[in-house]
Amino acid sequence: MRKKRLPEAGARVKVGRRLVTLPGVRSMTDPDPVAPATKPAVGEPEKPTGEPSEDHIQTIKKAYQ
Repeated sequence: MRKKRLPEAGARVKVGRRLVTLPGVRSMTDPDPVAPATKPAVGEPEKPTGEPSEDHIQTIKKAYQ
């Protein structure tokens, strides 16, 4: 019993009852590079989304006192 090869990029694969087209992956040596990621504006502070704001923390502390 031989191992089955993985499908190529762009091939249609059956997943359950649905047919899905696999996305292609760009080559790292592709002469046509992808546009670089953009940086946030200069005036905007970088704030992690997982941390609540200072006002929110104070409101929570007041509620539990």
